Amino acid sequence: MKKLILLLLIFPIFVFAQNNPNAEYWQINRWEAKDGMAKEFESAVAKKTKKFNNSQETAILTFRIVTGPDSGKYMRVVGPKSGEFFNEGVSNSEEYAYWMKNVMPYVKNQSGNKRTARIDALSYNWDNSEAPKKYVRFTTVRLNPGEEQDWLNRMRNDAKLKIAKGFSGIRGVFWLVSGGQPEMHVVQPYDSHGVAMGVYSDEDFDYMDEYNEMFGWRSLPWDSMKADTAKRDYGGEIIETLEFIPEMSTSIE
Repeated sequence: MKKLILLLLIFPIFVFAQNNPNAEYWQINRWEAKDGMAKEFESAVAKKTKKFNNSQETAILTFRIVTGPDSGKYMRVVGPKSGEFFNEGVSNSEEYAYWMKNVMPYVKNQSGNKRTARIDALSYNWDNSEAPKKYVRFTTVRLNPGEEQDWLNRMRNDAKLKIAKGFSGIRGVFWLVSGGQPEMHVVQPYDSHGVAMGVYSDEDFDYMDEYNEMFGWRSLPWDSMKADTAKRDYGGEIIETLEFIPEMSTSIE
C-alpha cells in the first residue's frame, strides 16, 4: 500500500507538468561558435542581450560549458516562466531578426530548445530572486522506464532531510517537458571550487544516521541502491561544470 501511494504521488508530475499552468518552466539551449570566432560570437550575443534582454521579463542567462564533451560551447537559459510565455511566437520578431543577422554568422552549431519544469519537492534553497552564482554543477540523469519512482523517492528524501537539518547548499531539480528524450536536470549553483557546496547547521551532523532515523532502519543504502539502479546503463548520468558569463547575460540592478 505504501508503494502504491508513492506512485500515485509521483505519477501526476509526468502526466500534467507539460500543460500545468502553475508550473515553473525554464528553457535551455546550447550554442557552438565557429572555429576561431568565439570572441566574435560572445561579443555579438552580449550586444543582442543588452539590446533586447534588459528586463526581468526578457532576462536570459549565459553559461560557458567548461567540462565534458560539450566543453567550449555555451548554454543559454530563459526562466522562470509560466506556461503562457510559450504562447508567444518569436520567429517574426525584431529580436529574432537581429539574432539571425548579427549572431548567426558566428554560429557553428546549436541544439534545439529544451523546455523543463522545476520540481519543488526535490529542490532546496532555490530562490529565483537571487543573483546567479559563478558556477553550476549541471547533472543530466536519464532513467529506465518504469523505475523513475526509485530515483525520485531518493531525491525527495534527500531534499526533505537537508531542509530539515539546515543544509546551506542550493539545488534545483528539473524534468524535461519537451525537446528531447526523457531526462532530469539537477542544477547546483556555487561560487567557488575550493569550498563545499553547502554545510549543515550542526557540524557534527551524520548524514547516514539522520537519514535512517528519518526514513527507517537501513533505508539509506537501500534507497541509494535503487536510485542508482534506476539510471540507464549507458549515458544514465552526465555531469558538467558551467561558468556564468555576466557580459552575455541580463544585468538587472
